[in-house]
Amino acid sequence: MKSHYFRYVCVLAAWCLACLSAAPARAGVVIDNTRVIYPAQQREVTVKLINEDKQSPLLVQAWIDDGNEKSTPDQLNVPFLLTPPVFRMDPGKGQALRVVYLKDRPLPADRESVFWLNVLEVPPKPKVAKGEESNTLQLAFRTRIKLFYRPEDLKGSAADAPSQLRWTLVTDGAGRALQAENPSAYHVSFESVALAVEGRDIKSEDVNMIAPHATQRFSLKEVNLTADAKLEVHFTSIGDYGELVTHAARLTP
Repeated sequence: MKSHYFRYVCVLAAWCLACLSAAPARAGVVIDNTRVIYPAQQREVTVKLINEDKQSPLLVQAWIDDGNEKSTPDQLNVPFLLTPPVFRMDPGKGQALRVVYLKDRPLPADRESVFWLNVLEVPPKPKVAKGEESNTLQLAFRTRIKLFYRPEDLKGSAADAPSQLRWTLVTDGAGRALQAENPSAYHVSFESVALAVEGRDIKSEDVNMIAPHATQRFSLKEVNLTADAKLEVHFTSIGDYGELVTHAARLTP
């Protein structure tokens, strides 16, 4: 019964998310941060939620996945315990989620690992007068934020990692791309990445997070360069508390 319920809720969320662009609505449950940092030396971390809907209670389900956003809670295999997994939130009230690392699946000690915290809210069934039919479209909202497991004694700091990126301009198929190499032990998340040509920014549309000790490409469109063009990389990174930090970096020959 529990397994069928989990599948039902997740399928409902996927269907409703596809409808969001056509229906003006907003989520009632708000998470107190844009990402979760789990320092290895802590026994657990707490994530605070609040139901900003002042009129309706909400059914909320929470789970952690390893990067597959289509996975359902009964299919997961992550080394974390999240409690409570399903709960009711009354109007205007808060709820704390406890995240505990179980240590039954060792994670790398020389770099961060990333997982995703999912919070799904399902509104109550609308009240309908006896003998009437309901034509109300109900939307379930899912919020999905990153959860970084951060081992002890990592070299450097997460705040310094963006400035350590090494950038090169490479050929990518028929076009060009910015290639970033991350020598640090931390993930770097981006709000924007652009190649500045003579002061004009050419932004990449596929702005993805770069993992520790990994290389990531950011494709560019319509890049026309002269031999003596002045080039620079402009990018905005996202910090531990959701803050945006702008950077300017030179290209590596």
